[in-house]
Amino acid sequence: MSDYKRVLKHLNKEELSTQKVELAAIDDLKELITDAKRIIGLQEDGVKRGNKAEREYKEVKKVISDAEGITRGAIRQAGNLKKESDKIFNKVEVGAKELGLNINSIPEYKTAFKLISDMFENQNELNGMNNFLKKLL
Repeated sequence: MSDYKRVLKHLNKEELSTQKVELAAIDDLKELITDAKRIIGLQEDGVKRGNKAEREYKEVKKVISDAEGITRGAIRQAGNLKKESDKIFNKVEVGAKELGLNINSIPEYKTAFKLISDMFENQNELNGMNNFLKKLL
């Protein structure tokens, strides 16, 4: 075989090898582009969901704070009303006894006594709820 043919044959093999390397590199680049696009999509979705979580967390935290304030206020007011009701019940009981009346014959006394009793039946649950809410804040 002539030197010319050998050089051409050798050049063809080198060109083909170079083209194969270039094609493999382009395939790698295409895969890189696909992976980068997929990851950018995940990042955008993560930021979007993170922003939504932050907004909803702030809303939930406000609801918890409001509920804690309401339960705390109800507990304080119930304590104050209990002290006041003890004085009023005592005064009414003494007055009824002096007049010879059965305390349970006074409708307002029965209603007030029942409501104050109901109010204090709610206190344990309310105290528990208030403690729970404080822990969340």
